[in-house]
Amino acid sequence: MKKSTLVGLIASGNLTDSPLSRFRWLSTRLGPVKSQNYRLASRIANILAAGHPVKDYADLEACTLILVCVPDETLPNVVADLALSEIQWRGKAVVLCSTWMDSAELHQLGACGAAVGSISPIPGFDEARYLVEGDRLAIREARSLVEDRQRRAIDIERPLKPFYLAALTSTGTLLFALLLAASECLRHAGIPSSLSSTILDRQLSKTLRAFVKGGRHACPTLQELPKQLHALLSANPALAHYFEQSAGLASRLMEKR
Repeated sequence: MKKSTLVGLIASGNLTDSPLSRFRWLSTRLGPVKSQNYRLASRIANILAAGHPVKDYADLEACTLILVCVPDETLPNVVADLALSEIQWRGKAVVLCSTWMDSAELHQLGACGAAVGSISPIPGFDEARYLVEGDRLAIREARSLVEDRQRRAIDIERPLKPFYLAALTSTGTLLFALLLAASECLRHAGIPSSLSSTILDRQLSKTLRAFVKGGRHACPTLQELPKQLHALLSANPALAHYFEQSAGLASRLMEKR
C-alpha cells in the first residue's frame, strides 16, 4: 500500500461550518498548519485535534498536499504570498476547500508548477459525497483524503464546476424564489399557512418524482395561464410580473432540445 502523503493546511476565518474536521483521513495526515499568525494557527490545530502550528510558508515544503481553507475575500492575498514563497511547487498539489470557488483561483500556483484543484461537500449527503475538480494529482490527493467505504468523491474536469454551481443555484436560490411566489399565491387564495406548507411539500414531491421518472417529457402543460395572470395582476403586480416572466422562460427552456 502506498504510504500516505503529508498534508499541510492554510486556514483562517470561522471554521465552524468547514468540512475540514470531517475529512476522513485528515487527522492522521495533517502536519503543518499556517494562518495569519502563530496563535491562530495553534488554535486551528487544537480545533482539529491534529497537526502543529507553523510561522512560515516555507514550513509547508515537506507536504505533497496543501489545503487552503480561507474566506473568499482573503484568498487572492494568500495565493499571491504562496506564489512568492520559496516552496518548490513541482510534484505538489494545492486544493482549495470551497463550495463556490474553483481551481481557477489558484492559477498563479499552477503557473509555478503546482497541481491545483478544489473540493467541496455536495449538499444533502451528510458529508458522504464530495465534488473535486482540477489537475490529476490534485484530484487524486483530494480523493485520498476523504474516501472510505461510506464516503465518495465525484471528480469533474476543469473548468466545469460552474455548471455544477448553476445546478446548486437552480435548486437553491431560484427554487426558493419560486416557492416564495407559490406561497404568496396560496396566501392570496386564502389558504392558511399551515395547510399551504403541506400543499407545497406534496406538489414538490410530486414534481420531483415525475422529473426523476420522465425527465423533461414529464413536464406538465401550462393551464389557464391568462386567468392566473389576470388575478395576480390585480392582487400583486410585482408577483404577476415574476410569474409571467418565469412561465415564459420555462416554456422556452422546455421547447429547446
